Amino acid sequence: MFKLTRVFETGKPRSRGIFFLALALIILVPMQATAGNIKVSWNPAQVRSGGVVMMKVQSPVRLMAAEAQTGEDRFPLFKMEGGAYAALVGVDVALKEPSMPVDFVLFPAKGGPPYRIRADLKIKDGASGAKRTQNLSLPTGMVDLSQKRVKQVQKDNRNLGDILATRSRERYWKEGFLLPLQGRITTRFGTGRVLNGKPRSSHSGVDISGKKGKPVKASNSGKVLLADDFYLSGKTVVVDHGWGVSTLYAHLDRIDVQEGQEMNRGQVLGTVGTTGRSTGPHLHFGAFIRGSKIDPLLLVEVTKQLSTR
Repeated sequence: MFKLTRVFETGKPRSRGIFFLALALIILVPMQATAGNIKVSWNPAQVRSGGVVMMKVQSPVRLMAAEAQTGEDRFPLFKMEGGAYAALVGVDVALKEPSMPVDFVLFPAKGGPPYRIRADLKIKDGASGAKRTQNLSLPTGMVDLSQKRVKQVQKDNRNLGDILATRSRERYWKEGFLLPLQGRITTRFGTGRVLNGKPRSSHSGVDISGKKGKPVKASNSGKVLLADDFYLSGKTVVVDHGWGVSTLYAHLDRIDVQEGQEMNRGQVLGTVGTTGRSTGPHLHFGAFIRGSKIDPLLLVEVTKQLSTR
């Protein structure tokens, strides 16, 4: 059953948080009979930490806009063909809770106070790719870092964190996300890493094999927020797709774009390389939704049928 109310304080959007989709809805305040016909659906129906969900809200009452909120983070929904409203939501790989509440807010086209639908997302046990482990042998200096290198990596991580915290008001993407490179997936998201016999943090993206110099394409339309050379990820590009969705391309041999440049879906942004901490030519492809680290293959899968207006 749905949970509807006409009480809502708008406030300001917050910049960070993890996003969840509802599985259960209960009526708070009796409304018109038509309001009870509001439907919430999601794809996929179940999700693990590191997963991605496309949430849709369909209402018999014509809406002017819709948004959702979980914790301190609020984000808009976009209108799809047929009048439904939808949003991409990501569940950060670090999430441990079995469920989290979310509020969906619907703004009637005729005006008046908005409706709120409150619900919970149930999260399956285990993270995406958590059962896989990869053992790698690297030069000692790339694993046991000197104090100078540690400071450099910390600075790189701060810069990258600031970039990924960006929340652009414009949504650049209208179609589904693409794989930036066609090739064999050598390391999947969430895979445990053992470097020179020492356990390290799990893999934060997917590695795609490719010959050095092969073109790498933008997964979707957006704006280049970062084009730099880092110690661990090598030559790295981050594209902001708007509304908190961003993708990362690392270990590039060559960067062909500049920061601030607008990109089209499928446009070449660089070439495959082996810069940074790498055992051979490949692309490290990462994806984030409002700071939540997610499996980029799931982002491609969930949005492949996307059609919006």
